[in-house]
Amino acid sequence: MRMRYLMILVAYFAFLGIGTIDAQSRYQVNNSLILKNQDCDLTRFSLILPAPVNNIYQDISGMRISSGEIIDIDGTPNKYLRDLCESDLPGRGEEYRLSMDFSVTLYPMYIDMDQFTTLYPYDTESEIYKKYTINKNEYIDTNNIGIRNISDQLWQESNGDIIAYARLCYEYVATHFKYLNPNTGIHPIAKILSDGGGDCGNLASIFVNLLRAKKIPAKHIVTMRPDGTYHVWADFYLEKYGWIPVDVNRKLDDPQGNYFGYCLGDGIVMSEDILHNIEFVSGEKYEAVILQTFYFWYWCMSGHNINVSQQIQANQESFVHNPIISNVNAQEAIVTWDPVYGATGYRLEIREVSSGTMVDQITKDSDSFNHELSGLNPDTDYEIALVPLRKVGNIETQMGWYYVRFRTDHLSTINEVVEDVATSVWGNSGSLFIRSDKFGEAFISTFMGRSFQSIPFSAGETRISLPNGYYIVKIGDEVFKIAL
Repeated sequence: MRMRYLMILVAYFAFLGIGTIDAQSRYQVNNSLILKNQDCDLTRFSLILPAPVNNIYQDISGMRISSGEIIDIDGTPNKYLRDLCESDLPGRGEEYRLSMDFSVTLYPMYIDMDQFTTLYPYDTESEIYKKYTINKNEYIDTNNIGIRNISDQLWQESNGDIIAYARLCYEYVATHFKYLNPNTGIHPIAKILSDGGGDCGNLASIFVNLLRAKKIPAKHIVTMRPDGTYHVWADFYLEKYGWIPVDVNRKLDDPQGNYFGYCLGDGIVMSEDILHNIEFVSGEKYEAVILQTFYFWYWCMSGHNINVSQQIQANQESFVHNPIISNVNAQEAIVTWDPVYGATGYRLEIREVSSGTMVDQITKDSDSFNHELSGLNPDTDYEIALVPLRKVGNIETQMGWYYVRFRTDHLSTINEVVEDVATSVWGNSGSLFIRSDKFGEAFISTFMGRSFQSIPFSAGETRISLPNGYYIVKIGDEVFKIAL
């Protein structure tokens, strides 16, 4: 009988559509391949799925695979799942499923570029410099005359400033190239320039080529979104600081937006950089231009119809809510917020709504989830922006903005009747505070329902020391949610 060998590749998707999710989200993801044998007498097959890893954009945990093994790609942070099946093969009309389950926490990244007051020369002996400034076949070719001409022009305009040059490259690509040829793979740089553009991955290629042309480390960031769409952006590196995201495609789609130092946090990073050697069977390697979706190979004695499809399911496990305002009076209020996973601190920006004037800016540490506002003006509308902060290397990043508005009370005069003061409860610095105009009893329990203690209190203000955590406080018919 005649042995048939067939290799089929499905490797790349990059959609223009921009999905939106909550600024910091956690998902439980199932990524599966379904192989359907139509009419083949299979002898073996090999399935490849990229395996996401921890990086500055995400935390991966609870990785489980149905079969196969996870393999490191030498000299890179990238991994892939390979399932080489040589027995118990699906017969004609039967299916085979390879699945990968994991939890992922996605981190948005908004970088204030003004924090980089000093730029350092690159360590030319570092692995980052050596790996991410080189050419890669016809895909990253800094000797291309078009790349050389554009890079020389923009370098002169930047006066040799790395950040200024990177920003000029980002703006140049977004204004001089178009979104074209979606879902056709990463093209050689000469073809991208000749076509006048490409999809998100190819637009990122132009940026990466321009940066590497001036020996600035840069790379593709290849992602899969929880909704099953795909996206690619670029990173460039600042010595002694770290990697900076740049999304040319979003700039092209939204010319008024700023996507320099910006990552929405809506894509699971499947791989970094392009051109990877994957071993589909022991001792046999294939150079994958991009590792984003899947690859497969099969061998058979007869027939030729095999279909492999990908199925992605993602369930959101948690997300951040807007802050809550409580205990508002004429000059005071308390703002409380949920903890944001991965935050290393928080910033509160308080503005008067009518004028837009920022009246205060407060920084809190990572275990603070409330703040007492004082010195407010009566009868005034305020807006508070909660900005979770996350330190990435030596870069401070912002993880989004969460807003709440409120209005302070009218200030009573001597001729007005002052009503009874309502009971108020708040937490601060490991202490629970109760303010009331009369004595009473507070019943305190944890969020899990475990009774903690019962505390009598007198008129005025009572302070109760408690371990850090989350509590339910019941006083009469009122219930308060407190984070310490």
